[in-house]
Amino acid sequence: MKYIDEMIKIPVLEDGDKLYHYTSAAGLQGICEKEFWVTERNFLNDRTEFQIATEIFCEVLESHMIDRDRLSVLKEKISKELRRLETPGKLGEKTAYYGDYVISFCLDNDSTLMWAEYSDFMGYCMKFDFQKLLDSFEKSKEILHGKVIYDHSEQFQLLEEMFEQEILLEPTICEGLTSWKDLDFISHKEIGELVNVVPIILSAYNMFFKKPCFSGEHEYRFVFMCTHDGGLGREKDLVSQYFRLKNEVFIPYVRKRLQSLECLESVLIGPKNNSDIAVKGLEYFFRNKKLSVSVERSQMPLRY
Repeated sequence: MKYIDEMIKIPVLEDGDKLYHYTSAAGLQGICEKEFWVTERNFLNDRTEFQIATEIFCEVLESHMIDRDRLSVLKEKISKELRRLETPGKLGEKTAYYGDYVISFCLDNDSTLMWAEYSDFMGYCMKFDFQKLLDSFEKSKEILHGKVIYDHSEQFQLLEEMFEQEILLEPTICEGLTSWKDLDFISHKEIGELVNVVPIILSAYNMFFKKPCFSGEHEYRFVFMCTHDGGLGREKDLVSQYFRLKNEVFIPYVRKRLQSLECLESVLIGPKNNSDIAVKGLEYFFRNKKLSVSVERSQMPLRY
C-alpha cells in the first residue's frame, strides 16, 4: 500500500484506480469546461473538519502521561500552535492570507448515501481515472490527496505510531525523549522542541481524519493549499480567491483548471432522473465537447 509519505501514513490510490464525483447538472457542466470550483475547508458541511487529528493526539497523550500538569501544558501548547498555523493573516499583517481547499470524491459508484447527499437522486455521478485526473490538474506543489480515515482506533494508532517513530525514535528532534515515560518529566525546552514539529504533522493528518458518523461517504479527497497574498509567497504562485452565494452565505473557493478531460470515463444518471431524454441530452453534450464519455443510468430501482 502506498502512503502520502513516510511520515503521513494516509493511503493513496494508484495507477488504474477509479474515483467518483457526485454532482448536479450545473456542476457537471462546469467540470466539463475543465474547471473545478474548490471550497475552502472552513465552509464544508462537517463542522469538525480539520480538527479530529488534534483531538485524537490529545487522547494519545492522555493515555500515556501520568503527570496531569505537564499533560495540560503540552496539550495547550500544541493546540495553540495548530490554531496559529491554521489562522490566515488579517489585512495589514505580514502573515500570508491563505486557505485549504477541498475536492471530495467517493470510492463507491452508485451510492445511495451520496445520491441523497449531493443531488436528491437527480444528479450525476462522474467516473474518473485517478492517475489521469491527478496528472490533468495544473501542476501545483501545494496539493495533497488521500483516503479519509474514519475509524477512531485506526486514527489513534496512526498518531501513536507517528509519535513513536518520528519523535521517540528520532533523537535529532528531541534528545531527552526516548520513551513515553519521559513525557512525565518533559522540560519547557523539550515542549518547545515538540511544538516546532508535532503541529505541522498533525495539520496534515487533520486533512484526512473525520468522525465515524461520516464513514458511509468513503471519501477520497484532494486538498489544495493556496496562498492569496502576503507572507513569503511569490507573485506567480499566488492563487485568486472567489466567492459564491449559498443560503445567503458567502462561500470562498478557488478555481482549479484541468489540462485535459481524458480522465473522465463515464457518467451515471441519478435514479430519480427518469426523463426519456436524459441520456440523449448528455450524449449530445459530450459529442459537442468532442469527448468520448459513456452515459449510463443508475441501477437503483427507485420509483420516487
